[in-house]
Amino acid sequence: MTERHPNSLAPACHDGGEDDDALMARIAQGDERALRQVGQRHYATTWRLARRLLTSDAEADDVAQEVLVRVWNHAGRWAPGRARLSTWLYTVTYRLCVDRLRARRHAPLEEALNVADPAEGVTERMERRSERQKVRDALATLPERQRAALVLFYYQEMPGPQASAVLGLTLRAYWSLLYRARSALERALTKGGKELVGTGGEP
Repeated sequence: MTERHPNSLAPACHDGGEDDDALMARIAQGDERALRQVGQRHYATTWRLARRLLTSDAEADDVAQEVLVRVWNHAGRWAPGRARLSTWLYTVTYRLCVDRLRARRHAPLEEALNVADPAEGVTERMERRSERQKVRDALATLPERQRAALVLFYYQEMPGPQASAVLGLTLRAYWSLLYRARSALERALTKGGKELVGTGGEP
């Protein structure tokens, strides 16, 4: 199949309120306005996932744009009602990020809690920054799939069924992966002198 390239992939119009299936049908007919509507609706969430996995604004932009290219090229194969478009977009984003991570062989995740508390003093902010760096370094030691499981659940706050679909796992397998990922992260943090905190109870 010859890939089609729309003139513009960036979100540039107001969301008309159509559901995703209707927009995909229009895209399949070559409607670039429908593509821009999908971009406006989903670009930010795919960008954030890519940014957290790749820790690079530029690479996140590249991935989010490539996701829209995939939408444009594969809209004709979209089966309405089979799955949520957002889940498919997350899946494509995840796979593109894994390809980039494997090319790098090693990459840290975005640090948690980027915004410093304005009520904190310099010392407190430095301590918080140090702890965030420890978490980021520990996350960087995990296999890509374990890292993605943690990002989807704790950073993206994605429900288990949707996260499992993104990773191509059964729900039971996903919970098992998430448990192993948390355990591995806790071991990495303990080895570094800091136990994992603030992750809540078992899913």
